[in-house]
Amino acid sequence: MILLPLLALLAALANPDLESLRTAQQLMDGGRWADAIPVLTKLVDKHPEAPALTYGLGRCYFEVEDYPAAVPSLREAAQRIPASAEVHFFLGSALGLGGNFGEAIRELRAAMDLDPEFEPAYRAFGMFRVERAQYLPDALAALETAVRLDPQDARALYWLGEFHRGLGELTKARPYFDRAYRLDPESPLAQLGVGQVSLNDGDVDQALVHFDAVLKQAPGLAAALLGRARALYYKGQFEQALAPARAAWEDSHEFEERRASGWILVRIYRALGRDAEAQASEKKLKDMETTVAGELVRLRQLSEEAARYEAEGRFDRVAELLEASLKIRERDDSLARLGDAYLKLGRLGDAERCYVRASEIGALTDALQQRLLRVRELTAQHKP
Repeated sequence: MILLPLLALLAALANPDLESLRTAQQLMDGGRWADAIPVLTKLVDKHPEAPALTYGLGRCYFEVEDYPAAVPSLREAAQRIPASAEVHFFLGSALGLGGNFGEAIRELRAAMDLDPEFEPAYRAFGMFRVERAQYLPDALAALETAVRLDPQDARALYWLGEFHRGLGELTKARPYFDRAYRLDPESPLAQLGVGQVSLNDGDVDQALVHFDAVLKQAPGLAAALLGRARALYYKGQFEQALAPARAAWEDSHEFEERRASGWILVRIYRALGRDAEAQASEKKLKDMETTVAGELVRLRQLSEEAARYEAEGRFDRVAELLEASLKIRERDDSLARLGDAYLKLGRLGDAERCYVRASEIGALTDALQQRLLRVRELTAQHKP
């Protein structure tokens, strides 16, 4: 009932837009989000003073999965209704689903702080962390809190299981996947989780059933394609394994998933006696691994060189080296160090931006909070 408070106000004022508002509310209540968008767009233009309308419009765009369109309206609503955990939750979710994970984490933290009992914010926070392979203590705490607040939330159970699976803790992961599956046996996520642990347990046939169920609903899901390819390979069905292995290689984006896809594809080609294709795939896999390894070596060199200049107090050079490091890979520890260098150089605004960004892609530790407090105190002191 997003628009009810405003509806009551317009009724009290006998406003001529009352009927349009009722229509918008009915459409949203009926799940007809796309139909509500033009109605709300007109109302927002006529009543810019009403943030509930802006929020309603953002929600409609969110529900039709047009996240870039949802963000501006939800951002404005969050600025004008800053105490609403729900608004910050939907803004954070839209940002994350649109690929802006850093800002998403910040908004979801705000939602959790505003309402410590608002379960969806904890689930979304943990989900975005795990999706980015950020297996941090704050992700675990958020997902455990989500499950405590709503033990029937199958999605929260899945992501808590996925957190443990990502760390190789399969014994811990299995109960959460099983509970998610019992609660929602049609959920692709729950099916995927049970399939993955079944495959690791050696129950190949059971795993294959689950992967096939996932792919009926989400044909391009790389993790399910990889699981199906692995299961068929282990069963000795190499021809059938080839198509999902190829698709997993093409569709996967995370390094570990892509490497696993390349690994199984090479072995399938070998098993089929297609040595030329196996060699070509192996070369692609090695090239990818070499690129990542080279990046890691360069990052270590830049970090060590920056440390030498830190010891000498040459923070201009420290900043240059860490800026170069962040162009290769964004890391929270490098951001915090760069913020420290900027602070030493008196670049308070740049320092604060580094600390904020570090808290978005990594944990908001006590040390990082202290840095933020310090730089903000200094900024306030320097204001005229």
